[in-house]
Amino acid sequence: MRTIKIYDRDDLIEISFNDIKKYHGYAAYMALGVGFRVVEAAFEALYGDEIPNRKDISILSGHGGPGFRDVFEFVTRVKTRGVYTVDANYPKAQYDPYRPTGYAYVFTKENGESVEVLLKEDFLPPIFYDYLKKGRKNDFTPEEYEDNERLKQELGNLAYEMPIEDLLIINRLK
Repeated sequence: MRTIKIYDRDDLIEISFNDIKKYHGYAAYMALGVGFRVVEAAFEALYGDEIPNRKDISILSGHGGPGFRDVFEFVTRVKTRGVYTVDANYPKAQYDPYRPTGYAYVFTKENGESVEVLLKEDFLPPIFYDYLKKGRKNDFTPEEYEDNERLKQELGNLAYEMPIEDLLIINRLK
């Protein structure tokens, strides 16, 4: 089982995907799988083989959903530390046809070095966005609700399992 390693002060913590599921639950399961991989990709790009310290990381998120927020908070404590910013108008990875929101995330080290991680456009199928819209209005039929829950779980598991280069685009910014 893969884990994300991070220091909290001098204490080394290893966080698994299962740990994140216990923290968040299953409501935004797709975001948990993608978010876990986003953190892995950002840490690899910024730190290589070194293990980061929570206090040295800030995050700008183009998507304010609770799944991504909870992954980032659980691993890095950015929200608690006041260094988590959501900008739904971030100009990249905006694929939702019903509202401006981007699946783009910028991780910045204390020294200013940054990496941008983008979800690839073809990962989420059009029906995913239709279900998001219905969910915002609480307008599901029972069948649609069940299909949406199944789809989120399938996408979350797929994101967790697939190669990062097939899921994400990583750009070094500074």
